[in-house]
Amino acid sequence: MTYVPIVPAVIPNSREQIIDLAARLSFAQEFQLDLVDGIFVPTISWPYEPKGEALSVKSQLDQYTLEIDLMVSDPISAAMEWIIAGADMLVFHIETLTLEEFRSFAAETPVSVAASAHGDTPLETLVAYAEHADYIQLMGIREIGAQGLPFDETVLEKISLLKQRFPTKAISIDGSVNASTIARLKAAGADRFVCGSAIIQQPDPEAAYLALAALIND
Repeated sequence: MTYVPIVPAVIPNSREQIIDLAARLSFAQEFQLDLVDGIFVPTISWPYEPKGEALSVKSQLDQYTLEIDLMVSDPISAAMEWIIAGADMLVFHIETLTLEEFRSFAAETPVSVAASAHGDTPLETLVAYAEHADYIQLMGIREIGAQGLPFDETVLEKISLLKQRFPTKAISIDGSVNASTIARLKAAGADRFVCGSAIIQQPDPEAAYLALAALIND
């Protein structure tokens, strides 16, 4: 059976929450931390508030393929800090840096880099960044920086269009990925599924994870 990645994701409110989740989510191979700094989006997370150091959770997160979603106003600095802390994958929101900054960073970094965009950002703008990315992240919600928001139906067409344009690049979906949407997203061409509330906020996260996996694995 082909492994289709389902990635638990959290907007961390503390170092202690990350340590707790790192222990409880060991059934998953990957883990995404959604970082928000209160500037690029209104919400704010650890390690911006309360103040913390990425390196302080490295030992707990080393068991995972660690993805950092950089919803922050200074993504390059944050990326460098999290690479030292063991990040394997980095998601840049293209509204936070120039195309040249992204191209240069992607060319020089040893980790995998994704380009992502807001719902209102033109698809062709994302395409320009995606040319230099290892993979693409599309948002399944219109607004970013929170979990449990409504599904944005327009993402289905975006997946299809980007898959035609970049047939060999993986497309990851983040936001409103749940039992009602995951099969539709896969059918549209998505390769990877980032799940926040559909796993993290469930009474039995492992059972929720396995139920979602069953919907997209033969």
